[in-house]
Amino acid sequence: MIETVAILGDTLCGWIAAAALARRLPRAEYRVLVIDTGARGDGLGDFAPLIAVPPALAAFHADLGLDDRQLVDGTGGGYALGTVLAGWRADGATGFLSYGETGAPLDGIAFRHLAARLRSAGQTVRFADHAIAALAAQSGRFDPAAPIDRGLHLDSSLYARMLRSIACNNGAENASAPLRDITTDGPIATHLTLTDGTTVEPFLLLDCTGTAPTDAPFEDWSHWLPCNRTATETVPADGAPPPFAQVDAQDAGWVMGWPLDGADVRVACSVDGAGRSFRQGALAAPWTGNRIALGAASCLLEPLHPTALPLLLNALVRLIQYWPADRTDPVASAAFNRGTTGEQARARDFVIAQYAAAGRPGAFWNARRTTELPDTVVAKRDLFAARGRLPMFDDEPFEEEDWAAMFDAMGVVPRRHDALADLLPIPAIERHLAAHRAAMIDRVRSLPPYAQVVARRRAVA
Repeated sequence: MIETVAILGDTLCGWIAAAALARRLPRAEYRVLVIDTGARGDGLGDFAPLIAVPPALAAFHADLGLDDRQLVDGTGGGYALGTVLAGWRADGATGFLSYGETGAPLDGIAFRHLAARLRSAGQTVRFADHAIAALAAQSGRFDPAAPIDRGLHLDSSLYARMLRSIACNNGAENASAPLRDITTDGPIATHLTLTDGTTVEPFLLLDCTGTAPTDAPFEDWSHWLPCNRTATETVPADGAPPPFAQVDAQDAGWVMGWPLDGADVRVACSVDGAGRSFRQGALAAPWTGNRIALGAASCLLEPLHPTALPLLLNALVRLIQYWPADRTDPVASAAFNRGTTGEQARARDFVIAQYAAAGRPGAFWNARRTTELPDTVVAKRDLFAARGRLPMFDDEPFEEEDWAAMFDAMGVVPRRHDALADLLPIPAIERHLAAHRAAMIDRVRSLPPYAQVVARRRAVA
């Protein structure tokens, strides 16, 4: 008997799930069926007509036979080497969070500890000066063929169309009609009835609609993350789009600019401002019975960082790892829920910590610094501020260096540098950083101006 894995939501979230599962599940045993529910949007929060895709998705795309150029050309998208953070600090300085590595260790001692040692000696060290992605972004030079970590800005609907084609080529199906009704027996979805009368008995039911069920326990994060309104506009833009995003802090939130070829997509998140309302938080148990919530149906977090897609992909990997033998498997669902909710909370922590570390004045920002924070955020903030070290917990979606770069961009300077850095003489650290930076500058100089790359792409199109 072939079991049906039903995916609710003809959305980007739904087709990513369909593509991932159709590639991994044996066709002789499982049928992957995507069912339209009438839900509109991407299923991942629907904050903008485009989606920010971090470098972490490169392996997923490669497994589907897609590369960056196909994705960018097929969606009219753009490349991103990182994000400019403007207006977040008390001193007005601008930060840059780059993709890829920042600096290089020396004798096993991390770059951030080397930088702290030089700073303690009165020297100025900017993290962005030691990241090749940041140097390329600042100089406006980039080639997609260069081995530099990059993210992507993709049109959500066109990206979903590409994933739909790949999913169907791998055996996924589109249901014959939209969903009309779900029959349940406790937490089990036993039957799905479509508008044409077709009945489906789902083995698993994946909710990719983008809306969390109202009758399920929900952890509200608005105490820490009060932004609850979002507005989007797309404005024409001349010239080549810069290969980075920019987030400008505002009096009660922020505005992000995502550049595309010929346009800028601007997304605002604020407290009680203009636009559509949303609520940040996550389901207490995304897998209940045979029903599994994915994407924004499971967790909704403001798009300050591109977390939606990695959280979705990691949940799908976790689902495959804990694939149940029957419709209900309490051991598998408990393990899935533990890992998924833990990862969502750690992604939340990263955003909370950035707000708490920002020095921008104003009532909204003062409240972010004085609100009682989760213990996991306090542990990271306090230890980094004291010694430049970071405690890492289970299911962290951000790397240790990501945390260090974010705190540094917010102007957090450890009061004492780590004792390990004292093992090296300052001249040795200076030579190491200078040599590494010079090598990166040489690599960036060999790249073409990004405007030329865009012009060539336009000519081919």
